[in-house]
Amino acid sequence: MNSRFVRFTCRIVIVGMMVLPFQARAGLVGTEQAISAAAQARTAREAIAAYVGRTDVAQQLQALGLSPQEAQARVAALSDAEITALAGRIDSLPAGGSAWIPLLLIAILLIWRFLLSDQAQAEAAAKKSTPAPEKK
Repeated sequence: MNSRFVRFTCRIVIVGMMVLPFQARAGLVGTEQAISAAAQARTAREAIAAYVGRTDVAQQLQALGLSPQEAQARVAALSDAEITALAGRIDSLPAGGSAWIPLLLIAILLIWRFLLSDQAQAEAAAKKSTPAPEKK
């Protein structure tokens, strides 16, 4: 039974090697590209460290049960890719405002346009004055 299993496994591997492509790419990374990636990660790390060091952020972290020193240690333990992704997420957050304010303004505009404007009232009056066609 052992030799059957070995033969079956070998056949699966052989078919897989014939069907699946062997592709390996290697390329040179330029000095400028390596330096710019490292510099970008360094500036992102500094920005996140400054963000975590702010008093309002530190208070929120303490409310969640995480001391500022632990947060700084966790930031220091992140990889360059994680730091860059986190910095991008922080940069995409709204600055100083809430996301519901534009939605509220759009809702008010739509209510005014379709219910309260002169055109909406004129359309409603025209609908009331026009009799509905009779069905035969």
